[in-house]
Amino acid sequence: MKTVYIIEDEEILRDLLTTFFASTFPDLEVVGMSGNGGEGIEQCLELAPDLVIVDIQLPEVNGLEILHLLKRKFPKIKILVFSGKTSPQTVKIAVRGNADGFINKISGIDELTKAIRAVQKDEEFFSPEILDQVMRIREEGSAHQSRPPFFE
Repeated sequence: MKTVYIIEDEEILRDLLTTFFASTFPDLEVVGMSGNGGEGIEQCLELAPDLVIVDIQLPEVNGLEILHLLKRKFPKIKILVFSGKTSPQTVKIAVRGNADGFINKISGIDELTKAIRAVQKDEEFFSPEILDQVMRIREEGSAHQSRPPFFE
């Protein structure tokens, strides 16, 4: 993994994430950032970054829509959802959209570091407080897929 794109509507968080990447992951280059989903999608389609850090609540296009669109266009792209919105429905949409990770914004810098390292190794990372939700969603999905059609 070499390039990172940040889609976050809060400027201070964009700046902090950029500084964090420069100091903690010198092998990763932040190639761009945007404060709204529309611009973020355009830039990601043009730049095809290896990793996208995306908030959920964004102007124009929300982060979950971005996740689904980019995963369809670039199946190998790594996407970490970075949000304070961790409702069961939100987590479900992220998991079903094949997010590579989901970091709660209340997490510390150590957790973010672990998440990025995991994704660099083609592993997933979900904040501990949503891990049970992720497991339930996956169990529901596999149970649903194994049912005969007449149970649908």
